[in-house]
Amino acid sequence: MLDNYFNYKKHKTNFQTEVIAGATTFLTMAYIMFLNPFILSGEFAGPEKGFFDFGAVYTATILATALACFIMAFYGKTWPIGLAPGMGINAFVAFGVCAGMGYTPQEALGAVLVAGVLFLIISLTPIRAWLINSIPKSLKLGIGAGIGLFLAIIGLQIMEVVVDNPVTLVQLGNLGDPLVLLGCATFISIIVLEKMNVKGNIIIGILVFSIIAWVTGLAKFNGVASAPPPMTYLFEFDLSAA
Repeated sequence: MLDNYFNYKKHKTNFQTEVIAGATTFLTMAYIMFLNPFILSGEFAGPEKGFFDFGAVYTATILATALACFIMAFYGKTWPIGLAPGMGINAFVAFGVCAGMGYTPQEALGAVLVAGVLFLIISLTPIRAWLINSIPKSLKLGIGAGIGLFLAIIGLQIMEVVVDNPVTLVQLGNLGDPLVLLGCATFISIIVLEKMNVKGNIIIGILVFSIIAWVTGLAKFNGVASAPPPMTYLFEFDLSAA
């Protein structure tokens, strides 16, 4: 049945190959389950910053990823791409909209909903192709590089490799701190695994050094399994600020 539905023979593949490819894709993307709620919750910045609830975002991230992948699998079956929340716009919502502009998570969700509807409308019309073709290649590359640098500075701040400075904006943190050293070791190991073409290099690095942090007492171990956190923000968007 699956062979007929997905046309394995036509695409020169089989069920076993697709299972391995799916598992590899999952390992490559699994870090998003942890990173997305970590960025949006802003636990490292303190609760007064007005960020999202970690547990609610964690559950929403997994459900949204699963739903998007199922739709891509059964509706766009000839286009094998894994879908998950992007790691650029989440940082903008957390640091730019909530922390920077002072909007509540509900107001930010309202703006995201309106933006999503507009993007859907654009995608269903010729405007999408016109916009893509109108952007110069240099600008496309610059946007990608800019988002990468934006995420990099956020990552360095989370690791406390760099910290706030009222004069120079950023300065080097305490590089002798065990947590900072552990974070740097994690980052370097992920790069090495990537260069070695190891599948799932990001999640492997996260898991291995998380275990090291738990064993050494640098981080608290909260268990292996638990009930999924509630969907706190389900339908709680506020359109007043959109």
